[in-house]
Amino acid sequence: MLGTGDEAIPSSAPDGSTPGLEGLPRMDMGALEESLPSLVEEAVQGPIVLTRNGSDAFVILPLDAYGRLWAQAPRPPVIDATDA
Repeated sequence: MLGTGDEAIPSSAPDGSTPGLEGLPRMDMGALEESLPSLVEEAVQGPIVLTRNGSDAFVILPLDAYGRLWAQAPRPPVIDATDA
């Protein structure tokens, strides 16, 4: 099939990156685990909502839970262009 100029842009994701998290900054959580081990242990069990000034601000989400969320997200339709 000839290119139309409307093809998807290939991802430049590093090997092994989780779908949807390509290109996002990475941080080794060793320092966090050392200073707040109970927070990390809770995060392993499931999502944690962090608050700031009394309002929900962030969610720490294990990758397996993120994967299920990503799998349920609606995707744009794929249009199969064929020469008629």
